[in-house]
Amino acid sequence: MPRAKQGCWQYVTSQGKFGTGGSERWTCNLCGYKGTGGADRIKAHLARFGGIGVGPCSKPMPEKMKEELLEWVAAREMRRGVRASTETLSSAQSSIPQGHSSHASQGEFPSAPLVEDLETEEVAHASGQQQKRPRESQSIATGRGSLHASSIRASLQKQGKQEATQGIMRLFIKCGLSFNVVRTPAWKEAMKMVSRLRVEWEGPSYEELRGSELRRTKEIVQKQLEPMAETWKKYGCTLMCDGWTDIRKRNVYNILVHCCKGTMFLRAIDASTPGLSITGEYIFGHIRQAVLEIGVHNVVQVITDNGSNCVSMGRMLEQEFPSIVWTPCAAHSIDLLIEDVGKVPWIHDIFSTCQRVVTLFTKRPKLLSIFRSYSDLELLRPAKTRFAYMCIVMERLLRVRQSLMQTVVSQEWLAWSGHTCSKAESVRITCLSDSFWREVEALVGVMQPLYSMLRIVDMEGSTIGLVYEYMDRVGESLGRCTSISSDRLDEIRSIWRDRWGWFHRPIHGMAHILHPLWRTERQMLDHELDSAWTSYIGRLYPDDIDMRLTLEDQLLLFRNYGGSFGKDTAMLRSSQLSPVSWWEKYGLSAPELRSVAIRVLSQDCSASPCERNWSTWALFHTKKRNRLSTAQLEQLVYCHCNLRLLESGGHTADVRQVNIDHIDIEKVHEMPTIPSEELDLYSMLYQELTEPQHQTRSQRRTRSRAVAFAGASTSSAPHGREDEDEDEDEDEPDEDEFSSDTESDSDD
Repeated sequence: MPRAKQGCWQYVTSQGKFGTGGSERWTCNLCGYKGTGGADRIKAHLARFGGIGVGPCSKPMPEKMKEELLEWVAAREMRRGVRASTETLSSAQSSIPQGHSSHASQGEFPSAPLVEDLETEEVAHASGQQQKRPRESQSIATGRGSLHASSIRASLQKQGKQEATQGIMRLFIKCGLSFNVVRTPAWKEAMKMVSRLRVEWEGPSYEELRGSELRRTKEIVQKQLEPMAETWKKYGCTLMCDGWTDIRKRNVYNILVHCCKGTMFLRAIDASTPGLSITGEYIFGHIRQAVLEIGVHNVVQVITDNGSNCVSMGRMLEQEFPSIVWTPCAAHSIDLLIEDVGKVPWIHDIFSTCQRVVTLFTKRPKLLSIFRSYSDLELLRPAKTRFAYMCIVMERLLRVRQSLMQTVVSQEWLAWSGHTCSKAESVRITCLSDSFWREVEALVGVMQPLYSMLRIVDMEGSTIGLVYEYMDRVGESLGRCTSISSDRLDEIRSIWRDRWGWFHRPIHGMAHILHPLWRTERQMLDHELDSAWTSYIGRLYPDDIDMRLTLEDQLLLFRNYGGSFGKDTAMLRSSQLSPVSWWEKYGLSAPELRSVAIRVLSQDCSASPCERNWSTWALFHTKKRNRLSTAQLEQLVYCHCNLRLLESGGHTADVRQVNIDHIDIEKVHEMPTIPSEELDLYSMLYQELTEPQHQTRSQRRTRSRAVAFAGASTSSAPHGREDEDEDEDEDEPDEDEFSSDTESDSDD
């Protein structure tokens, strides 16, 4: 009987023999390698064992045969023989490539035969010399005693790993790379691939990386994103567009595609051509091209900022594609609302005072060092283009209020040579003023709903169904506010009403109607929402009156809890499941309305992903790399952003929705309290500074105790370097306005 074939044959496909009695041909099922020979050669191929006339497999070793293959390799190495002198050991260590033993040391892949051993065998064979091959059970004698071949191999692997680690360390130091790079999956994957080469390799060239390899990587990423593009047919997508100016003052526009599964970078537009005007027609041309590329039926809306050219683009878009709506960015709109509130004279005065306090401390290192000795929190001075920067500054000032008071009454403040200048005296009085802090606290309470709303719409995910409801709640919270007078409150509410009336669109009302949480009797009687429904459905089906009637019937079923909407689980889950998931599960009784609801509620309401994408551009386009062309930068940003999307799950991820269970737009974070005794002492010092009068001996003693108590309330820490040049000069102008990185957005 013929002998049964060994288990390694299951990983190859036999192609027959050469004639009669010749070697058998086979093809590896794992990598497609074509070879000849018997079981030993197949094992050598699978185990990546060199020296017997077969190439290594490019795929990982089969788990089922891992132990058998490792035993076979050890036996082959024993039969092959290893020189045992310490001189040979040291020479072998220097000849093994650094990436040679990375996996073998972990037991994943066996080590290839030593280069010296193969060369010695070839020379001995050529000269007719005969070598003794020790038996498998025979150990190898060395200068230090008896060592098994595997022990020598482990020693070489350890030495090689140490040398490779030192080489990588020098790379990080010389190139200024962050050590966090080694934590990324990309680094670990690259190291594994290099360790499998088993040959010396210096890596790709500079030209390959910035040319052919970059283009090849982009093509691979595009293919990997195709499954995500398929989800646009069901959930729809949102086109986002925003502009930016790079280090070389070149205008660049980003176009991103948002879906509830994630946000994909589509392309960048180079708008730096000399004499080019960024008009509405110019932007519309690129948006139109993107819409046609994605598919008109897949695009639900286009979101841009509030510039006049974008408003013009929106009108042209809706005229050519009636089913697609242009929506102003909700985050930009609410930020402009906060800026409009900040322009009210009495609010502007309060915030200007806050700016003067922050500017005095942050522009003088000596004074900032004194403040830091009393506070663990830093004073914030964000750029003027930062969303809601006014709220951020005032909220942080309230948190460090006690530290500011302790600073301006401390002995270090009095020892500072600039404490007598008018600006410093003004700031000192401000910090001790109880009325100033009450005004700031009241204003923060009024602005908190707006700031919370900004945080909600700035989230990435399906947020369009929250805009209408929470903007209504902002108006209600302003009506309940009692910390400021009714006249001032009416002024703020008027600004809110005008801005909300400008930026909301029928799609916001449509998303509010279809959100399962907002089904109320009040919603059914809202004429504005009814008008939004009629307008949006008319855009979707302008010539199909039967479909519009079907949708109205199904909407009535949804509102009256009919069909599957009336299930007890459906009513319970309406407050537990996110809206898209809820409609997918319980909308079967209204299939047409279910399809519309899923597409509308899956959308975002702001272009914030575009804003966050500019940090990726800044990552690549630094002062050291500003010679990169816009096309190369676009390819780098495309690969970087979309690879991160794929790593996070991409098309296999769950629908990204916002959990609103813990959202309270009126909640102000708890502020640190100051003991009443300490406040009384600060109040007394404030009165002395603002109302100079003759002091009795008793008053002077009380004032001295107050200053000593305030200064000793926290131990002062060592202060930073004092530069005489930093002593404040009263003639040196201070900018009360905060620094600005880019131009602020403007609305039409």
